[in-house]
Amino acid sequence: MKALHILPLIPLVLGAAVAQMPNSFDASGRSTQAQSGVTNDDPNRVGETPPPQIFGMELPLLDPSNDTMSYGGGKFDIGNNALVRERFEKYLSQAPDDTEQSRLYRKNLEEILRYTQRYTKRSDTIGSKTLVKIGTGLYDLSAYPGDGGQAGALASAIVSALDVQRANRRRDNANAELDKEIDKLISKTNTLTNQNTQKGSRSSKTGRGGGGSGYTSHTYLIAANTSKIAEKKAKQGANEASSQASLPIAKVNYQAVVVGLLLQRRYDHAVIGARVYRHVFKDGNTRVDLDKESDAYKMFTGISGMPPTINTIDTMASNARREVDQSIDAVYGALAQNKLGEATNRLITAVATGEYMQSVATFPAKERQRIAEYWRLRKRALTSLNARDYATVEQIATEMKKMDVDFDDSLLLTHTTGKKRQSDFALRAAQKALREGNEEEFKRLATEAAIIWPRNPNLDKGEKEIARLDSYEPQKEEFRVLYDRKDFRTIYKERERFEVVAFDPELKKKYTEVIEHVGRIDAMLAELKSVAEQDRTIGPSAAYEKLYEMKEADSRYAEDKPFMDEFNRYASEAHDFVTALRDAADAASRSEYGSALSCYYRARCFFPKSNLANKGIKTVTQVIVDAQY
Repeated sequence: MKALHILPLIPLVLGAAVAQMPNSFDASGRSTQAQSGVTNDDPNRVGETPPPQIFGMELPLLDPSNDTMSYGGGKFDIGNNALVRERFEKYLSQAPDDTEQSRLYRKNLEEILRYTQRYTKRSDTIGSKTLVKIGTGLYDLSAYPGDGGQAGALASAIVSALDVQRANRRRDNANAELDKEIDKLISKTNTLTNQNTQKGSRSSKTGRGGGGSGYTSHTYLIAANTSKIAEKKAKQGANEASSQASLPIAKVNYQAVVVGLLLQRRYDHAVIGARVYRHVFKDGNTRVDLDKESDAYKMFTGISGMPPTINTIDTMASNARREVDQSIDAVYGALAQNKLGEATNRLITAVATGEYMQSVATFPAKERQRIAEYWRLRKRALTSLNARDYATVEQIATEMKKMDVDFDDSLLLTHTTGKKRQSDFALRAAQKALREGNEEEFKRLATEAAIIWPRNPNLDKGEKEIARLDSYEPQKEEFRVLYDRKDFRTIYKERERFEVVAFDPELKKKYTEVIEHVGRIDAMLAELKSVAEQDRTIGPSAAYEKLYEMKEADSRYAEDKPFMDEFNRYASEAHDFVTALRDAADAASRSEYGSALSCYYRARCFFPKSNLANKGIKTVTQVIVDAQY
């Protein structure tokens, strides 16, 4: 197995990481492991090193040689991974984050990074002006919504660590003062002891007892001083114990914040935290305190081959920043050469690896639109392949070839050509079976040909042979009854059984009409569901309006139960928008045009791009301007 590159991403955020877009157009989202039949029980995989974990979360491993990601016990085609696609499409639809507030945020962030570069070359003491400036700057950055409070968390970690060290320094100073006091007490005690000894010797020579007049013992003072010395030494011990206990905790807390910033892809913050660490903790020990048996420790040692250190984090974050910027540079270069596929690959890599980096956030809207158009064609190719619409696939391949000078359409064309021929072969066999009078075999083969390629133009040929299917009058009669009742859903659900009526010139148009009508409804409902789920603010309003316009344009939609169920559901979810439209219509019907105009504007507040609201505003405004009350 080739070497795998570990990307420090949060698996719960992206699910899988990033890589080049594969040439495979499998849109099923299934893992390549499952597709290839390889399981965890595969003897060929015995002895493989399992993916590392950190904080209980498995880290994704990218194999760039085949665009697969090992994650969660399986291997995934990351170009087709649903979560990666969804996040990338969201990024393409967003405007560049280039507001005045964001520019100021990035400018200040770069300024702090420059502070840390200068700071690493100096030996400033704790609480220096530069360090204070960095901390203040980080707190200011946290006010920007896009920061997510990460700068504030780092600043708080720095302040907490400094507070601990200041407290330790105060205790060290207090212990130094205690040392002086203890020395003084010891000196006094020694003097008093010597005086006692000398006086006791003189009194014995003169024959006086120790309690005689003229002699004073210092025994009580000596005892008092000894007690004070013991108290001060005990206080010194307590201070030393407090200092020894608090510093490791402060280190662990600080390190947890910096490691968290790295895993969240806040590389700028991680670099700042790693560089400042050396000056917050002056003992020269930058090793990250992790259990050697933990997955986190193994993850770091697996990358650098060395024990985890703050320097490792600095290196990883700095390298990630460089890689993201290089990916964006590669995107610009590929776009300049009209290599849309390569540009898309590189942009996916940059977005998922460094979503919060300046070069990614400010990527221009014009370039995003070019890539979004290429991405849309790619998605259409996937959808058309799933729908077995091979003519559309070939058309899309031609368009993609025009957009991307490097696009290789051979895989698509080989697949579509093979399927089209397979369908034609089945249809020819069906015609042969019909000529031989084997109608059951004809039905099976004709159905197979239609399933392989539903839009095969050869299905419309051979009417003479198909005319013999008139014997299927029961199905035809049932179809007529269902069609007259406008029960199109039943026909659509049993379309394979009713497929034989399509060979009847009288019923062919109606059959095609039903299948296309219901298929169009289901496709639209699926598309609107995706829109509504992606944006819960205006999505239901947009879905309601689209269904409303369809219903008004064709009364058959109102006769389809799934259609009306979704229509009523979106009407409920977009209650404020729908109510505003209805109030506007009611007011206009009563010639209360001012109220109607107000309601239409209110509806547009809930859905700014509403055709119904804009049309109503235009109509009512025209009535008011022309004074046609």
